[in-house]
Amino acid sequence: MLNEWESVFCMQIKMCGEVLQRHGCRKVCHKYGNDNRCRFLFPHKIVEASHFDPETNSIFLLCRDGTINYLNPYLLVFCRHNHDIKCILSGKAAKAAMFYITDYITKGDLKTHEMLSLLSRAVANLSDSPNENESPLVRSKRLLHKCLSQFTRQ
Repeated sequence: MLNEWESVFCMQIKMCGEVLQRHGCRKVCHKYGNDNRCRFLFPHKIVEASHFDPETNSIFLLCRDGTINYLNPYLLVFCRHNHDIKCILSGKAAKAAMFYITDYITKGDLKTHEMLSLLSRAVANLSDSPNENESPLVRSKRLLHKCLSQFTRQ
């Protein structure tokens, strides 16, 4: 019974992997000055076994096919959606991932870093010396109003 389940599961991994995880370069892959290479870093290097490299402080994941996203077989089969597993080993990589995910989810006209820049300008334009009679709540409301005004002006 278990062998049959494993066989069906492996077949499902292959089927879902082919349909959901295989990358084929398109126009979107070459945006932002990536004319001669895929901005999603395809094809991946072939890696025979997952391992940690102490010299570069990097984790290399198993990769038998350079055109397939790094995947978790259980997520792939049971959720049936594409995904790409990445190792985030630094604050810089975490910040980049956070910006990417936020931009991807919100699909706004402004990118996250552009919005943060706008809000930063609004905060910088707010006078540092609070009015003596102004409560922290009023100052917070004024700051929020400045930020929203800056955002709508753009």
